[in-house]
Amino acid sequence: MSPAAREKNPIHAGMCDPSVGWSTTNASEALPGVVTPLTWSIFGDGVERSMRGAFADMGVLRESECVPPARTEQRLWDLWYGRAAGNLNTFRFVGDRTPGTSGDAVEEQIFGRVRPGVTSKKVYSRYPIVAVKMPYSALRCQARLREATATIYPWWQRSVGGGRPTELAQAQALLREAVQNFERVMRPHTLAAMLCQALYDQVRAAAERAHRPGLEISLVTGYGDMAETVVVGDLWAVSRNRLSVEEFVTRHGFHGPNEGELSARVWRLDQAPLERLVAAYREMPDERDPHRVVAERGDERRRAEAELMRALPSWQRPPTRVLLDIAANLIPLRGIGKASFLQCLDVARVAARVCGEVLTRSGAFAVPEDAFWLTVDELTGAPAPDVDALIATRRAVTDEYRRVGVPEVWQGTPRPFVLAATADRIDGEISGAAVSPGVVEGTARLILDPEADEELKPGEILVCRTTDPSWASLMMVASALVIDIGGAISHGAIVARELGIPCVIGTRTGTQILRTGDRIRVDGERGAVEILAPAAP
Repeated sequence: MSPAAREKNPIHAGMCDPSVGWSTTNASEALPGVVTPLTWSIFGDGVERSMRGAFADMGVLRESECVPPARTEQRLWDLWYGRAAGNLNTFRFVGDRTPGTSGDAVEEQIFGRVRPGVTSKKVYSRYPIVAVKMPYSALRCQARLREATATIYPWWQRSVGGGRPTELAQAQALLREAVQNFERVMRPHTLAAMLCQALYDQVRAAAERAHRPGLEISLVTGYGDMAETVVVGDLWAVSRNRLSVEEFVTRHGFHGPNEGELSARVWRLDQAPLERLVAAYREMPDERDPHRVVAERGDERRRAEAELMRALPSWQRPPTRVLLDIAANLIPLRGIGKASFLQCLDVARVAARVCGEVLTRSGAFAVPEDAFWLTVDELTGAPAPDVDALIATRRAVTDEYRRVGVPEVWQGTPRPFVLAATADRIDGEISGAAVSPGVVEGTARLILDPEADEELKPGEILVCRTTDPSWASLMMVASALVIDIGGAISHGAIVARELGIPCVIGTRTGTQILRTGDRIRVDGERGAVEILAPAAP
């Protein structure tokens, strides 16, 4: 797509060389559904720079390669019909230059499988640089993230509270500041996510060396006050009248349904979903207290560590102990970094809404929400003379994209298909990664859109495409989880383990096979889901 065409429609990449492969797997975990132009103008190049920056921190790329490429074929990710997808060729390029992995391994780990006919072509020229930069970056990652989060959280509280802007220039300046802070935290957050995957693979290898396959699940849980479990714990306190809703929103109001989309109404703006969650928590017995569950997971991890050490030869125990300590420091960082960049997005949300309100009063906008159909550059610049027509066109395009889907994997340019109002049930076995142990039988509740679908009732089994941090509070209500997209270090898997909820993730087709009302069995130890009795037609 030409620059002029992309400027007119920023949420579709246009055309792509047929030699380039794309996948929505995992990219849709970061940005589920169709996003607005304002959201993509923050995520698009911001995440591209951050991912490339993380690879540069590791020594795999040069710092000069961190600039987002102009050509779609060279990017790490892009939007197709409003939906995020990862560039398989570019990720393979990086994987083939990284010690300890390969293009094949990266494609399988991140995107779930390796396409037929592609093979790794290892390049070793960056190995000496990686050997120098990787250890230093790993050691500094925790400090960098904590430095960023220490300033971002109070800044968020000021910006959405008493420091909320009232004039257009103030709001525009705050929006630009939010973008800068988003990128400041996203680079170390991305590095932490990459290191977490590598650490998990090493912990799994240690368990296999000790002839304890599967023990890694217990070895990477029970870390205590992770960002997501703090939210769940505070929500539990609200349900037990130990914390007010107002104080909860002051702490966690940047969360809510579809929180990564700037036009979404998070808990700070709409407390109705929060009140429904509190009501569901009140129905739960005291034994489900998340503080108690998290403490039990910690005991489980310590028992697993002792079992691993006993099973290993004595000479392998010291390096394995170091590995487990590093994992305990780094794996919880995923939630911390994610909370911080969501706070940056919420400040951007505040700034955009103020811009929209001011421009509506001046007659430039029809409604304040028009702000979400402009990019950051457009919203912080002088309004174009035809801005109303541009917004109307983009709204229409966004509505059109919400009615179509794209394949999970494709080459070149995707061919969209019309989404059915109710998808036909497909037959097949449901299996995925066993990421949180336990066996549960119960009633399935299919939730594709947390803003629109029916609420989850306590004890039901949550079936969904993917999750983000706003789902953590919902997961607590479920007796088990079945998730289409993700792996052992994905958000849903980490939270499930911490809360002791059986989980099968990476099913790919769970939401196509299962329906609300199905009686199912979820086996989080085998990674299997069985339909015991289908829902009545």
